[in-house]
Parts: sequence; C-alpha cells; structure tokens
Amino acid sequence: MSKRIFLALLGIACVLGAGRLTAQVAARIAPVPASEWSAELRSAAESAPAGMANLVGVFGHYAELGQIVLRHLRYLWSESTLPERHRALLALRTAWLARSEYLWAHRVRAAREEGLGDDEIVRVARGPSAGWDDFEAALLLAADELYIDSFISDATWQKLSTRYDVNQLIDTIDTVGGLTMYAGVINSLGVALEPGVDERMPTDVPYAHAAERTNVRLVDGEPRIPPVESSDGRGGANVFRTFVRNPPADRVRGAINTHVNGNSTLTPRHREMLLIRIGVLCRSEYEYAAHVRVGRRLGMTDDDVALLLAGPESGEGDPLELALLRATDELHEDDVVSGDTWATLAASLDTRQLFDVLIAVGGYRSTSMLINSAGVQLDANMADFRFPPELR
Repeated sequence: MSKRIFLALLGIACVLGAGRLTAQVAARIAPVPASEWSAELRSAAESAPAGMANLVGVFGHYAELGQIVLRHLRYLWSESTLPERHRALLALRTAWLARSEYLWAHRVRAAREEGLGDDEIVRVARGPSAGWDDFEAALLLAADELYIDSFISDATWQKLSTRYDVNQLIDTIDTVGGLTMYAGVINSLGVALEPGVDERMPTDVPYAHAAERTNVRLVDGEPRIPPVESSDGRGGANVFRTFVRNPPADRVRGAINTHVNGNSTLTPRHREMLLIRIGVLCRSEYEYAAHVRVGRRLGMTDDDVALLLAGPESGEGDPLELALLRATDELHEDDVVSGDTWATLAASLDTRQLFDVLIAVGGYRSTSMLINSAGVQLDANMADFRFPPELR
C-alpha cells in the first residue's frame, strides 16, 4: 500500500503539492469560541501574531500552555534579532518544508507587508537554488539542513557567520526549530485557517529539499558557540551556559522547556521516553545522555533504553508507550500524528496530555537542532550515558 493511500485511510485530508502531501487533518480538538475565552486566554491572545484566532482558541483547552507558546511564536514571528526580511524567508521556508498551510498562509500575509513580492514568495517554495544571492541562499539552505538533519553544515554556518552575530545565529536555528514544532502542533490538532485567510501554498512547485541526513556532529570537538563562564565559578550545564548568550530568546524558549520538564501533565516516565526518542531521531547525543540519565533514575531498564534506540516497530511493549514513540517518529518524519496513533493516544490521555505530547516532541526537536548546530559539548556527568558506538 502506498504512503498516500495509507494516510488517506487514516483520515488525513491530503492536499497534494506537486506530488507531496500537505499535512492537514480534520479538527481533532475544536477551538474554544472567542465569546468563551477566559481572561488567561485573552492574555495569551495578545501574545499571538495577529489573526490567529483559531490557534488561540484551540489553546483555550490549555491556556497556561497557550500563554507560553504563543509568546514564543510572536518572538519568532516579529521580534527576533534577525532582519525582518530574513525572518520572513526562514518562516516561509520552514512552513513549506513542514507542510503547514496554516503557518504559510499567515506568514505570506505578514511577508507581503514586510516587502516580499509574490515572485519571491513562490521562490521560497522552490528553495535555496531559486535565484537568491549567496547569503539568502545559505539562509534557506540552513532551514533545509535543520529540518532534515537537525544540524547546520560547516559550509552553511561559515557563510551565515560572515554577516550574523551569535544572537542572530541562535535565532536562525530557533526560528526553524520553533516553527517546525508549531507546524507539528497545528497539523496534528487540525487547526483550520480563519475565514478570509485565502493564501495557500503553491500547488505547481514540486516539493523538494536541498539537504540530506548526515553522520556529522560536533561532539568531542570544539563548540561553535562557547558556553559563557558562570559568575559564581561553579559551572553549570553547557546547554544553559550556551544559549543564555541570547537572553530574550532564551527566556521565551526556556519557558517551554521549563513547562515540559516541570509542569507537563505527562507522567515523568512518558515525558522522558519522548525526549529520549526525539534525541535519538535528531542524533543529539547531549539530549539522549541527559534524559537517559533521568530515565535511569526513574527506573528505566536496559530493555527500555534499547526500545527507545530501536524505535516502536522493533518489538512489543505497552500499547500506550508504543503509541507515544510512534507519535514521536511520525512528527519527526511527517509533521503530523497519524489517525491510528492519535486514536490510541486519545483513548488513554486527556486533552492537556495530548498537547503536552506535541510540545515535548517538538520542543526537544528544536532544542536538538540548537545543541547540534552550536556544538554544545557533553557535560562531565554524561560520560556513562552516551550513545552506543554505532550511533556516534
């Protein structure tokens, strides 16, 4: 059975963009009507990019999380250290790669206001080789590399570094990673475009990307972005000391990671399974080691870790836990949780837990992109929790 037929049988409404599926599903969680928004949700709406009433309404089911993620989305959309034009190029390319009609349509509206012409918008879909200058071609290529490989190649990094400072390099990665996360959330929840938002992805542009998965990582080498020295001389985790270099981005992104690790409605075991599996898929040894360490403290066995390394199709296990791993793999590969997997999750998890699955996987895919591309080195306490040799 072809992938296209299989997805159709799962209830996914597929919009074909020159042979590639657009990840749309019918609404799985309906938006809360604006007339019923709580004060907390209205506060969250003030943080969202303009016009996204349906996305805000969906977070009416989880307003505390909505306040965090919509604030982060606004930062990526309009407040980062990147030039306005470059923000638009990265956002549109990421929406195209992740097949998010919702993000594409809203970003096209904003991009036109920011001066991009219709020809340029179509050329974003065509990719890095579609007539851009050297720097903008490298910027679009960075989006492809991050989306496909969770890593910016040396050549692309060097090109971006000729014009961008550290904060802008971090914001480049965070824009692609964050919007990939939001595409997975929007696609999987089935958030519909609002009435009057008529822009659509071009249907006459073949879906293609300009990157491949590689075995290249910077572990056991020199970081591209060195961690700052701590003021008290006691050190601290390299990941925190690296991205604190960009405080505004660190605050809004860090709030998501704080939620995942401290306020998630998932059980600690299920949370760690998601974070370990996405670390494996992104080949982020730092994330894998950090969370296997936590998982072992929670009682994870050698068999548990072996399953997380091999994936959900490798053996038998608890049906819910296998579905959690399938959801992780599907988000990584397809930017949408399939109908069968969603049904299995929804039979055991409540609405907030379903949101937390999507945010945990997407948030730590984005974090893996940051860690890999910045070259964050392993902390000393990770020595006993590294990837097996065949994955290094």
